[in-house]
Parts: sequence; C-alpha cells; structure tokens
Amino acid sequence: MFQAPFQSNQPFGNQNPFQNNFAVGGGNHQKGSPGPLPPQLIDNPGQGKGLPRFMNYVADYGGCGFWRVMWPEYILNASNKCMVHTSTCMTLDPQHYRGAKALKIQRQASPDHLKFAHHLKSISSQIGFRMIYEIDDIPFREDIPDYNKYKFAFTDDNIREGIQQIMEMCDEMTVTCPFMKEYFSEKLNDVNITVIPNYVPKFWMGNFYNRDKIETDYEKYKRKPRVVWSGSGAHIDVDRRVKGKDDFHHVNKSIRDTINDFQWVFLGAIPRELLDLVQSGKIEFHPWCDLYNYPEKIYTLNGNMMIAPLINNNFNKSKSDLKHLEGSCYGLPVACQDICTYENAPIKFKTGDEMIDQVKAVLGNERRFIKESVGGRNFAETRFLEKEENIGKFFESYNFPFGSPQRKFLNTLDINKA
Repeated sequence: MFQAPFQSNQPFGNQNPFQNNFAVGGGNHQKGSPGPLPPQLIDNPGQGKGLPRFMNYVADYGGCGFWRVMWPEYILNASNKCMVHTSTCMTLDPQHYRGAKALKIQRQASPDHLKFAHHLKSISSQIGFRMIYEIDDIPFREDIPDYNKYKFAFTDDNIREGIQQIMEMCDEMTVTCPFMKEYFSEKLNDVNITVIPNYVPKFWMGNFYNRDKIETDYEKYKRKPRVVWSGSGAHIDVDRRVKGKDDFHHVNKSIRDTINDFQWVFLGAIPRELLDLVQSGKIEFHPWCDLYNYPEKIYTLNGNMMIAPLINNNFNKSKSDLKHLEGSCYGLPVACQDICTYENAPIKFKTGDEMIDQVKAVLGNERRFIKESVGGRNFAETRFLEKEENIGKFFESYNFPFGSPQRKFLNTLDINKA
C-alpha cells in the first residue's frame, strides 16, 4: 500500500524538542555524565598549555546542532587554537566549568533548562565564563506559521517564558541573519546580538563539485531538465491546518502545469496537493536521508537546477540562505523566493509563474546556465566554514566579549556580502 510521503524523518519526529533526555549532573555524577574535568586537562587543555576553552550545550543532533555548534567545534578543535567540547548533560558542579571562557547554550527553553540557566548564571561570574545563547529560528509562537508541524513544541506558556528569560540573562546571542537581529532586538530587553551567518563545511559538501558531471547532465536531460527541491515537512501543511497555504501554495499549480517540461524531484517531503503526481510516477520523490549521507544523496539526484520557495512571513525571513548555498556547492543554479532571506541570490521569483520563467530562462540557454553554475560555485567558495574569516567569527564570539575591538572578523562583517 502506498504510504503518503508528507514529511521527512527529522531528528525529533513528533516529539517536543524541548522535552529531551538531557541528564542532570551534580556533585556525584550520574552514570553517563562526563563529570568535572581532571585538573591536568583544565591546566593543559588540548595539546598546548593555555589554549582557551569553550563549552556548548547543544539543542539536538540534527541539522541546526551541526550547522551552528558541532561543525564549528570540529574545525576549531582541529586548528589547535582552542579546545571546544559539546555536552547534553546539564552538569551542576561548578568545577566542571573551571577554565572555560564561554559557554554556549543552543535553543534551551524548557522549565528545567530555565532552572539550569539560572544556576549557570549564578556561577558564571565566580568561574569567569560568559554565557552565549545560540538560535537559528524564531521560537516565539506568535510568529511560527500554523502550517509548521513543529509549532506545537512552542505553544506552552512555560516554553515561551523560558526562552525569553534565558535569552535575556545571557551575555550575548548569536543569530544567523540581520532580520533575526532586528526581530529579537524589538522582542527582548537589553540584549547583545551578533550575526554569524551559516557556513557550509567544505569537507562535508564542498567536494561534490564536478564540472564534467554538471555539463554532461545538462546535455543528458536537456529535453526534460531535472529540477530539485529538498527540505523537511515543516514547510508543508501536513495536517491541513491552513488548507494548504504553506510554502508551496503559490507554486503548486505551476509545478503541476509543467510536469511534461521538467522532471520535478522532491527529497524529504511533498505537498499534499502534488501527492497524486508522486503516486502516478510523474513526480520523483525520495525519502529523507541522514545528515551524513545528505550531500551524496543530493549529488546522485542528478539535478540541473534547484528551487527554494517560501512565503513571506517573519519565520521565513529569519531563515538563512542555506538552500541557495547548498545548490551553489554543487554548481547548480537555484531559483529563490524574492524575500530578504535570499536577498543576494541572483535568480529570484515572486510567483509560481515567475519561478517557471526563471527556470526556463536558465536551463534553456546553455551560456546562461554555465554562467549561473560557475557564479554559484564561486559564491559557495566564499562561504566554506574552513575559511579563516568564517571560522574566525565563531572563535571570536567565544573568545572575546561583545563589542571587543579584538573581534576583527565580526567587527568587519558585511552580512550582505557574506
């Protein structure tokens, strides 16, 4: 029997991301808790004495956990400029934090997290570490669209209050785009907010660029080009809460009308309005895959172009330009929704008809296609996480307090060109 592929296998499934199984460690550490670091590790972190030490409490082991915390951690540790480590154990013992200069907490919001944050704040001045709150989405229920299947996790009053209190008690917040900075500046009281864009690790996705394949695929699928979208069910009105008025409602008809012109390929989720075309074999659908295999999966879809539709709301304006960046890594042109999220994307559209016009204009002209492909890859090269000025922003946010003149890369950040 056919199973409706409405949504992808996301890290939380249908669970509340704030009701996680983080352990709480005290003076007598529970089994599975890392416990306080031994004195020799505090005094001689990493491979060199005196390296600055930073700590993270990660929100999840899904996309945002990797993009915003763990991948920067890996590269910073490999550079041997500092020692960063991530935990999911809420350790209470102050000795655990000895020697740490900064502690980053990502999207913590539950009542237990709030209590833990108050504890961290109470010992932070004694130990000498700064608290940083990291967030890459708007978590306030009033601006989460009703079609988003994860909204239920943010509707509880305790969650709403906890998020804001933790944000306001931290010394600094880090966000992914200027809109988020403006948004939280209006919503919160007296917070220091720093924009650090999303960067893609070259070791993860950057090495799937193959000019021969791009040009071969262009010729191979010239009569019916392959146009790809990848994403989660959070973009789609899975439960019919808003009668299909989701991130695809303005492009569904245009996709349906062009199934003979393009091979539409969906990875991760499919709008209900297009489900019959999957069942009849006219749209190609692939279930979501794990993060480790995601880059190779995109590569093997043999796409010629990608699309990134969104509707214009505060939640989507707070997103980073990851879809444009992902496609650019492969040298695939990306038609992006014309909202501030994709302000600097060269190919933009407002309506479904405009999206089709842009796709046809790029794929119907080989010279234009090559120009957009090469230009996209050049853009991706500027956004690899390993570049000194990119990973340097993460290092500076940990190592130097907000407003410090020592923040060379952060103080010269031009987000419009990042």
